[in-house]
Amino acid sequence: MDGLEEEPRRRRPRRKTRRRWCLPPAIIREPGEMLEAAQVLQEHEGTLALVLWTAVRDVTLWAAAAPERRATLFSPQAEAARRDALRLARAEPALELSLTTLASVVSHAAQASPPVVSLVCVEVARWARQRGSMGTAVAFAQAAAFALPEAPQPALVVGQLTVEWGRDRRAETWLRRAIGLARRVGDWETYGAAYVALGEVYVRTGRMEAAPRYFQQAARLARRQGYRYIRGEALHGLVRTSLAEGDLDAAEEYARTAQRAYGPAHARLPELHHDVARLLMARGHHERAGSILRRLASVFTDPARRADVHALLAYAAALLGEARPYERAWTEAWALLDAPAAAGVAPGVLRHLGHAAALRHDWLRVQQVVDRAGELGLGSREEFESLRRRLGTNGHHAGEAVNAGVGTFP
Repeated sequence: MDGLEEEPRRRRPRRKTRRRWCLPPAIIREPGEMLEAAQVLQEHEGTLALVLWTAVRDVTLWAAAAPERRATLFSPQAEAARRDALRLARAEPALELSLTTLASVVSHAAQASPPVVSLVCVEVARWARQRGSMGTAVAFAQAAAFALPEAPQPALVVGQLTVEWGRDRRAETWLRRAIGLARRVGDWETYGAAYVALGEVYVRTGRMEAAPRYFQQAARLARRQGYRYIRGEALHGLVRTSLAEGDLDAAEEYARTAQRAYGPAHARLPELHHDVARLLMARGHHERAGSILRRLASVFTDPARRADVHALLAYAAALLGEARPYERAWTEAWALLDAPAAAGVAPGVLRHLGHAAALRHDWLRVQQVVDRAGELGLGSREEFESLRRRLGTNGHHAGEAVNAGVGTFP
């Protein structure tokens, strides 16, 4: 109206809502698995196997039941039966304590505390992991996640253990769930750790073009929040992806920053040094790489890591013309390939061993590599025969020829 100023519009205060981030479903069984947590029965013997399997099944049933129905879920005699079986199993004290706690859930189902049940299941998962029983570890970690379905940390534990178990597709679903749950509640430490683990899944499955963005996301968040170790692991992941892309300058810069973030006591520092050795090999600094690898050979106990280290040592020794170190490292790496745990690194190990043998004109060992690669379906005989023809009997350009063929086999 004339003579009156229009009152400025007031912005409505933004209503704070708790956004429900989409939570993708997680894979909880292996393909073809007919019996839930069947790996528990496969990885243990006798009464202990039955006790462990019963415990994980009890928690799963309890977690799936509505709170008002839990009181009548188990029979009155259930706890006594669980305790009798546990006594017969003669479990070690720490495990016995955890399983006794889980046995009490069946008689106090209505009063059992989900955080306590979840924590105890994680403890059993850790016990199983320390003994290499990864199927059991994952089963109990999943039970912990079922007990606290809205908590991101148990979901992260499932994802990390499943990565270690080598079930990458299953791990990816749990890690994405952990990310969704962590974002929902603002648990940024779990959020960053899950992104690092997801990047590692992408590296393991050969999706190198997608992996860097997960590591970068984790590194940025860790820097903002001050999570030093998570930042170190994210930068370490970027070292590996940069090496895979052939960007040696970026790999070197990431390696320096990752080492500072890790500090001197981080458990993954030897793995970073291993990647630095690979970087030095790619730079042509074979003596420096060999020095690092010789130290790592006495640090790593895992057959897969040791096989890879010794194969790289054999390659470095061949490039330097060192006959005896080549022989020792080649033999050691070849023997370690027979370990079941080394199956995942076989392509890289065979590649290094084959090229090392070709550099030394050690054609018998070249043939061994070709035959093993054929048995494993990793490459064709023609590929290495081509490399042999290129090297011929003249070793003058051997290093150049081998490096030119590094990406082709197996």
